[in-house]
Amino acid sequence: MFIWLVSAWAWARPLNFPYREAGLSAQEAAAHLLNRFSYGPTPGQVEEVARDGLESWFEQQLKAPDRFGPTEFTRELNQLPQQKLWRAVHSPWQVREVMTDFWFNHFNVSTTDDDCRKYVALYELEAIAPNALGSFPKLLAATAHHPAMLYYLDNAYSSWEDTDSAPDHSYDPLHYGNKKPTHFQPKTNPNRRGLNENYARELLELHTLGVDGGYRQQDVTELARVLTGWTVEQDRFVFRDDRHDPRPKRFLFQTISYAGLSEGEKVLGILATHASTARFVTRKLAVRFVSDQPPQTLLDRLNRKFLSSRGDTRQVLETLVESPEFWNRESIGAKVKSPFELEASSVRALGGQLEPNNGVAGLCGGMGQELYACRPPTGWPDKPETWLTPGTLVQRLSFAHRLAEGSFSGLKLDLSKIRPGQPMKTAPAALQAYALRLLPGRESQPTVKLLEAAASDPSYRQVVLDSSRQKRKNIPKPNPKANFEFTAQAEVNIVGLLLGCPEFQRR
Repeated sequence: MFIWLVSAWAWARPLNFPYREAGLSAQEAAAHLLNRFSYGPTPGQVEEVARDGLESWFEQQLKAPDRFGPTEFTRELNQLPQQKLWRAVHSPWQVREVMTDFWFNHFNVSTTDDDCRKYVALYELEAIAPNALGSFPKLLAATAHHPAMLYYLDNAYSSWEDTDSAPDHSYDPLHYGNKKPTHFQPKTNPNRRGLNENYARELLELHTLGVDGGYRQQDVTELARVLTGWTVEQDRFVFRDDRHDPRPKRFLFQTISYAGLSEGEKVLGILATHASTARFVTRKLAVRFVSDQPPQTLLDRLNRKFLSSRGDTRQVLETLVESPEFWNRESIGAKVKSPFELEASSVRALGGQLEPNNGVAGLCGGMGQELYACRPPTGWPDKPETWLTPGTLVQRLSFAHRLAEGSFSGLKLDLSKIRPGQPMKTAPAALQAYALRLLPGRESQPTVKLLEAAASDPSYRQVVLDSSRQKRKNIPKPNPKANFEFTAQAEVNIVGLLLGCPEFQRR
């Protein structure tokens, strides 16, 4: 009882963010928090959070409902990207949205797979979102029981055969490219009997222990045997005892005796709270929210909290934002936005209004991230080189300029929401005034200097758009002799330049 009371008190205690000790002002810290734990600040939100308290905003976010509302979800596959972007822009529960995206990528399934495609929408609704801020063991179990995962990694076809038949190695998902084939066929004959190791391998390597988590190939095979009979019938998970291997298994140096479905449930519990799982998962969280090379002191702290809380995501996130490493000035703006993050943060920064069925989300594919269609089970890599290639960079700049003009269907945009009140007679003055609104809490002088020539050239926006249409890898330099005049078109050009600048491309 005493231990439970101490644990409950520790979770309920007020948060304390050490950003002042890092030399950050409340506004700088609020901007950093919103750039990492939301899809970017909306007009005036940085000042609001700084005024009301950063801890208060974060504590309220952790109280998010565990399911999408009726207007936040669609079963239509062709509308999933638009609905996801709509939630990222308009949902008040930003931390939940960010974590839903994080966990979906961690437990990736893909619409490029014929077998699991029709289950992808329900997978996000039933398995990921309800557990995005909850228990990792429950999240792991939810993904393991879902038809989308069982089909995507072939466990629905895995079964015991009372012979010493070799495991099915015909499908190697880690070597798949991101390019879609022209057509799809089921990967395995559902009537074929035999052991398939694909899900067991990725459950260990990608979902729990990690590639260096201390397991052997024998453990992969034994886990695959444990999970025989975990399949799908009538669009739901079922356990088929007639397809389950009844022989004893030896997994991670433990003997698993015959217990039917309970064998798999036991193993999932072992994996969910394993020390290697804690290290692997918390490192991914630190990379996502702090830096590409997170400090070991932070990793150790997160690892201890994961283990002591038995994988409570809320407590791990609280530990992360109370850590001095999160507030280190060097981590501000150190993460490159994915195409999806760029789209959502751009619309939010302009105070734009999206309809659930909008034409903005469709541009993610051209920037290198086709939503819900990452083919390898690894999910999208959290690395800057994934997103910043010469070709995709031109597409990012083109998106920024098109968005500034509001030329997408299902988007309502009013630049007066961010328009400065004072007259702007020079390009640097205009850039500085808009940068204060689009880059709150950031140092803007280097950006103003970088963009001055492009902001002065009234034809530069068209140069960017033409470069995108012609699929160039480089954009011609602006005309240095152009004269600046603040017009409606100049405003669109300045806003597009700021949305496409290196400082905004980072979070």
